[in-house]
Parts: sequence; C-alpha cells; structure tokens
Amino acid sequence: MKYFFSGVIVSLLISIILLGYSYSIYKSRSIFSINNNYNTYLFSDGNEIFPPKFKYIEFKDIPVDLTFILLWSEDRDFYGHPGFNLKGFTRAIITNILHGTSYGGSTLTQQIVKNIYLTRKKVITRKIIEIFISFWVERNYTKNDILEAYINTAYLGNDINGFGAAAKRYYNKELKDLNMAEISVLVGILNAPEYYNPYKHPLKAKKQGLIILDSLFTNNFLSKEEYKNYTQLLNEMTFKKPDFDDNNLQLVLAIKEEADRLGIKNGGYIIKSTINRDLFETVKDTWDASKNAILLNNKTGEIISFFGSQYDVFKSKRQIGSNIKPFYYLLAIEKGFSPETQLIDEPLKIGNWAPKNFEKTFRGSVSLKEALIHSINIPSIQLFLKLGNSPTESIKIVENFLKNEIGMDAYYPDDITISLGTIESNTYNIARAFTIFPNFGLIPKIYIIDEIMDKNGNVIYKRQPKIERKIKTISNTSYNAMNKLLKEVVEEGTARNLFASKRDFYGKTGTADNSVWFSGFDGKITISTRVDGKFLLSTTHAIPAARKILGNYYSYNSFAHVPYYYLELSNKQNDSLTTFLSTKFNISELRYSKSGYIKNIQNYEFLFPDYYYKSNKLLNKDSNPHIFEYENIPNQTQIDKDSTDILFMDTEFPDLYFKIRR
Repeated sequence: MKYFFSGVIVSLLISIILLGYSYSIYKSRSIFSINNNYNTYLFSDGNEIFPPKFKYIEFKDIPVDLTFILLWSEDRDFYGHPGFNLKGFTRAIITNILHGTSYGGSTLTQQIVKNIYLTRKKVITRKIIEIFISFWVERNYTKNDILEAYINTAYLGNDINGFGAAAKRYYNKELKDLNMAEISVLVGILNAPEYYNPYKHPLKAKKQGLIILDSLFTNNFLSKEEYKNYTQLLNEMTFKKPDFDDNNLQLVLAIKEEADRLGIKNGGYIIKSTINRDLFETVKDTWDASKNAILLNNKTGEIISFFGSQYDVFKSKRQIGSNIKPFYYLLAIEKGFSPETQLIDEPLKIGNWAPKNFEKTFRGSVSLKEALIHSINIPSIQLFLKLGNSPTESIKIVENFLKNEIGMDAYYPDDITISLGTIESNTYNIARAFTIFPNFGLIPKIYIIDEIMDKNGNVIYKRQPKIERKIKTISNTSYNAMNKLLKEVVEEGTARNLFASKRDFYGKTGTADNSVWFSGFDGKITISTRVDGKFLLSTTHAIPAARKILGNYYSYNSFAHVPYYYLELSNKQNDSLTTFLSTKFNISELRYSKSGYIKNIQNYEFLFPDYYYKSNKLLNKDSNPHIFEYENIPNQTQIDKDSTDILFMDTEFPDLYFKIRR
C-alpha cells in the first residue's frame, strides 16, 4: 500500500511541475501569434510584392463549408472536449488503419499548441506537455477563438500559414470563393504538407481531397449530384504556381531589415512600403546583375525604388570615382573659390603617385567650372590640395566633412587618392549624401516602410518624414553655386547624354577601376546608379542605366525645380532691415515675421514643408498637424502623435538669419 501512496504522491508532484511548466510556456505568447516570416509586403499602391504567406481571416468570415469539413476531418468532437479527446485519439488510430482516411488523432487545440508553442519532434514528453498546454488554452480562450486561430495558423505547405493565404496561393481566390472540392484538398494537406504538396505532388493532393469527399458522400452529407459535380471539379483542378521573382525578393529583404529595426518581432502584419510598383516593374526585367541603383524622394526620405540586389545597394562598397568631387568642390567654394578660379593642369607626381587625366593630355590651366563639368583629374587634385595647408590637412578636412558632417558610411583610404574617389561606398550612401545639394544641407531620414497594419488592417505605425541632420558649415550661396555647376554637368559635361534635350536635372559621373557611377537629382528625387565591371565608362554604362530609370520615372512625373537661393546682403551697411527686405519681398505680406520670411522664399514648400502644409491647410486644421515626426513604433493600438517641428530659419538657416538681422 505504501508503494501505491508513494506513486500517487510522485505522480501529483510531477503533475504540479508539468502544470507550472506548461503554464509558463502558454503565457509566453498568444494562440494568434504568427512567425515574423509570415508578413505581407505591399508596394506603395497596396499591391502585393509577393503572393502572401499569410492572410488573416476573422471568424465571421470563415466559410461554413470549411468549418464543417475541417471539423469532420480533423476534430469531430471539437465543441465537446476540453482540449484532449481520448475517445477521438483511439478512434483515429483504428479508423486510419482500417480505412486509410485523413482523420487525425490530435484535437485542433493540440495542433495549435504544436504549431505555436512546441516543435514538431515526435517524442512522448512533447506529447505530454502538449496536452497540458491544451488545457490552459481551452481554459482561457473560447472555442470560436481556437477555431479562428487554427484557420489562420495551420501550416499548408510551401511556407504558407493559414487557409486564407493557401486559397490565394494555390487557387488565386479569396477563401470565401472556394468550392467544396478545393476546400477538401486544402484540409487534406494538413496531415502531411510535404507529401500532399500541390506543386510537387498534385495527384496525391487531389487523392487526399477525394478521400474527404468520399467520406462526406458516404455519410450522406453530399447528394449524388453534388458528389458527381465536386469530383469532376477535383479531376479538372489545377494549382496556380506564383512567379517568384528574385528582384521582388530583394525588396522584401530590405523591408524586413527595416522592420527588424522598428521592433517588429511577430508576424501577420501587413507592411506597406514606399516602393513605386509601376517604376519597379517597368525597369526590373531589363536589369542585369552587374548594375544596382536607388531612387529617393529627397524631401521626404522615401525610397521610391531600388534595382539590383539588396546587398549591393545597401551594403557592398566600391570605389566611387569622381562622384566624390562635388563634395570637396563645395568645400572649396565655401572657402572662397569661384567657378572662374583658374586651376593648374600640368603633369603631377605626389610620392609614387602620378595621376593622369582621362584624355592623357594637359591644358596648362582650366577654370574650376571646366574641371568639374568635364571631370578633369589634375586640376581637381590641385583644388583638393588647396583646401588645407598640407595634403594631410586637406585629407582630414574632406574626410571629416563626409564622415562626420554628412555621415557617409564608407571605407576611407586616408591618403591623397581620396581626391579621385578611392573612397568605397554604395549607391544608398551616395544618394543619401547627394540630398544635401537640392536641400541646401538638409539630409532626410531615409526609409522604406510607409505604414504597418495589424492582421485586422488597423494602422499601428505611420511613418512621417524626418530630417536626420543639417549641414551648418556650408552657406546657401555655396550650395547655389554648386547646383549651377552640377546642372551644367548634365547639360554640357560628362552627363550630357542623360537626356535627349536640356532638362532641369543635376548630377555627376564617376569612373573607378571596377565600377562606374552616375548620381544626380532634381528638386524632388535623387538617384545613384552603379555598374560593376572592368574597362567600363560612366558615359557608356552608368548613364544608360540611369537614363532607363529616369525615363520611366519622368514618363508620369514632371521635373521638379531645385530651390534657387537669391538673397544677397546689401552692400549698404546702413540699410535698415525694412529697406533691405523691401527689395527682396512683398513687404505688405512679410510683417517682419519668421513665417512671413519663410513664405516669401522661392520654393519654400521644399525647404520648409511643415510650414507649407500648415499655411495651405493641406492637413485637417483640427489635427495639430506636423510633418516631421520622431521615428517610433507605437504600442500596437494607435499611431504615436508625439512629433517635433525642427525647421526654423534662425537655427537651421543661420546664414540667412544673420544676414537679415545684421
């Protein structure tokens, strides 16, 4: 007897331990939890980038036929058992042996527990824990909750979770539109998703569906006419195989990386990107592996599209060639050099380095303007050397500007060859850096996710444009002069073949040992294009690649003007503020206010979009509108309204402010 009581006590202790252990596992997540591999990714217009792996179906939208066939096949006592069905488990073993049906031994609750909380490894300890967790699930969720969760989490092969996504993937239909033959096949897949894989083994999948239809007919749930109709549909059934495009996969990889940074850990979300579908789809099929490019909205920071692998665009680094020149030419102009400054163009040797011009000829001297628009190396190096009192100082000045002020992620060689672009970076970083020119020193925070919705379509995250930084060491007059030069590069310099006729576009070519570049902008977009390979020229390889993208973009968008800075300080030091301003603005509208000052700047909607939106009432007047919002993931219930105005003339454009106040 004492052994009996000892056994009872040990059993109770084990049960208590298992009960506590299973509860801790149960509390770790919801039965509605979805792996983060099962998110739906959308273009900016709402179309899917990939056929979805997951599509949430609410209980009220679950077809009655699916509910019936699923419970008939998988768990006939679902609404009567507490999570584990000993009678059903025994019956399943006998039925499967005698008749070869698809009737399963585990309850739907146990299957959810297996899918959500445990591994698929078939060991007795896992089965015991599965039963205990099933009790907790049944205790805390309704039967309808459990059925809804199962419909949405069941694995149906080919990396698909849930019947909603399976209907879309295999039949290109909504779940509510499936007939009983199609539903029977999907339910039949549950027992062995790989063995009954409709793509690999379509006949086996159909046979499993037929077994279910036979069972329904035998038990008088289908009439003879219905059975005949559904078996005929089953015989004629085809499975839609999606075209998995590697280009689209690259987009998804980039979106997933940003989602990870935002803290999206679970799945089932609908993630809407900033990617323009029309542009992407038009260009991608003619794009080859040697090329990569990115197109940004340089005012909002949205990635409009990118082409090539996600690794090449955002991670790989190659020498940027003459794409570096606009940055140190800008520093030179700020230092006092002008487009007419004459630069020496004669043979040059620095240590063991003897750089050459592309044409291998020398002109004696050329203007700064000519050196840039025709990308002449020797005078550019001469200009680079004049930035500091020594070559070392010049190197440090340029590196500091690119690395610390712009924040360009790159490999820096830390020698004089930097003047010809031996810095190594990628198209993402170069496009981001080039935004300082049309924005007069403002760099927007670049992003690819526009909004995130939960499984029910509720918006839980909405991205608003944000300014990442403002370069305060460069005056607006210097940006203005630099932009004029970059426009001439496109009109008559090395990028003159970018368009068939003169356009309001700005940019710079670049040629390095193993890659060629073109990076440029208008008042709204910035592009950077790179083609990798040996013996290439930017004019014959990078320019055509950029032309293809821009040609498609401008087929349905107009060119946007780059803001033109035209304020100049009056030479008369005794001019009053009123006299000075009256020559520049409509004084009746100005009223000496900051808002009036901003409103009278040409293209102020580009430089001060927060004020532009407010003053033009483009947002609801009662919504306390802001354009620049802190990056934030809300608490899954509402959009975070915390935001900040950061564009003020006195702090962000001090050169303008002090001229007026002087």
